[in-house]
Amino acid sequence: GTCFCGGDNFYCMCTPSLAIDLVIVTNSDEIWLVRRKDTSQLATCGGFVLVGETVEDAVRGELKEETGLDLNKPPQLFGLFSDPRRDNRRHTTSAVYVIYLDGNEHPVAADDVKAMKRIHMKDIEKHEYFSDHRTILLDFRKWHLHEKDNKSEYRSSLGDFADDIDRSLCDGSLTSRFSPK
Repeated sequence: GTCFCGGDNFYCMCTPSLAIDLVIVTNSDEIWLVRRKDTSQLATCGGFVLVGETVEDAVRGELKEETGLDLNKPPQLFGLFSDPRRDNRRHTTSAVYVIYLDGNEHPVAADDVKAMKRIHMKDIEKHEYFSDHRTILLDFRKWHLHEKDNKSEYRSSLGDFADDIDRSLCDGSLTSRFSPK
């Protein structure tokens, strides 16, 4: 995060780091994930937003750096994941975007990525993930199936990172320890 200190009272305010995560989806309900070099865990593609960089530029940059892919369609904002416990390195808020591929793309591991892995949405629970990425993917799958089946009611899944994790999804729902479950 960053801290600002100033004024006559030596007031300081610190804010969380801002990151982006990308759920990269094929038209056959598969998701491309990265295997991190540092932990060997699966994760969504993503990274921190640099000072002076927009979130949208970070989406383009991380996609290119980690997978070699160019962003050819606008990404869709899926939600904000902001629970202070979501990343044990530091307090981080992540803007999670969805990128839809047509299936002809072939991502390649680059930068801090050890390997690329494609999994089917139904297999999310079969893998271990970095940070709260399992929760992100479970929430996405539930939303995706809701959209696909055009059901009338959608509620965010509780995920499994923590039973009371806070996140705001772009469907207008807020899942929080303060809201009824």
